Amino acid sequence: MPSITLADLLERNKVYAQNHQGFPTIAEALAAGGVFETTLVLTCVDFRVNPDKFLQTQPQDQILVARTPAGRVDAAFVQEVMLFEAFLGLKSVVVIHHTGNYFKNDEIRKFHKDRLPDHEEIDHMVFGAFDNLEQSVRDDVHILKTSPYIPKKLADNTYGFVYDIHSGLLTAVD
Repeated sequence: MPSITLADLLERNKVYAQNHQGFPTIAEALAAGGVFETTLVLTCVDFRVNPDKFLQTQPQDQILVARTPAGRVDAAFVQEVMLFEAFLGLKSVVVIHHTGNYFKNDEIRKFHKDRLPDHEEIDHMVFGAFDNLEQSVRDDVHILKTSPYIPKKLADNTYGFVYDIHSGLLTAVD
């Protein structure tokens, strides 16, 4: 695996910025009559899972991307949905988990317990891992569809998928 340094990333940014065309602020866009009808995509932080690539998004598509470990819905993500619903008029939420997810909660707990044996609270921590990929998508979609904080129109437009890291295809999960 390549080892990229912070200096490398900063150099890449300088090259990128040479041709960057700025965007208006949200306030500027709204003042100019802009309308936001965004879709929020939740997926994993895994570098192999890049929704801008596998969905071929462009800025004008108004796709927001949120990332959590394993792409799991948690209380913080529900708050993100509430934030974006208030300011950007979300029209849908898409939850995407992926194949090739290798970690298990018990293994993560053991790693940290070996390092921090006096911290019993680690025994009760959940790190987003799952045993059944499709069921994890169903569970997360269910959280959003039944949350009292998610408007019905948005809950009705919440969908779940599995991204196959080998084929690059998305498969809907009902």
